[in-house]
Amino acid sequence: MRTIRSETVIDAPPSAVWSVLADLDAYEEWNPHITTAAGDLQEGSRVTISVDQRDRTRTFRPTVTTVDAPRRLQWVGTVGPSWLFEGRHTFDLEPLADDRTLLVNHERLSGLLVRFVSGEEDTAAYESMNWALAERLDRLRTPDPSPESTH
Repeated sequence: MRTIRSETVIDAPPSAVWSVLADLDAYEEWNPHITTAAGDLQEGSRVTISVDQRDRTRTFRPTVTTVDAPRRLQWVGTVGPSWLFEGRHTFDLEPLADDRTLLVNHERLSGLLVRFVSGEEDTAAYESMNWALAERLDRLRTPDPSPESTH
């Protein structure tokens, strides 16, 4: 078993962070790791996600196992039977003072194929995703300035 873990403090309340995480259709606009996502975030439903890994895109259909807004989102995907490969991806949102959120983005990998999965690249991808999520929230809070009319 191996765990990929990245965490960051985001200058927004958990409800705002959740709204970005739960908007799967918008992942392609901001997420450098999960480049597309679709489906219903309901426990027991399957979602479709495409992940950029080592210069190629892989598409998975994990099952949503936990939807606890605005605290935890989790899905579990397998490659073949779970004893061969299983990934349990979890986003934990912990409220902090001053309307900030600690985002803990982690995945537990298990099964026979885990030893063939790179660690450093995956951690960097999760860090990049966390950073991009924080940037997305900053952009949503700060609207683009519109040009003033000179007429």
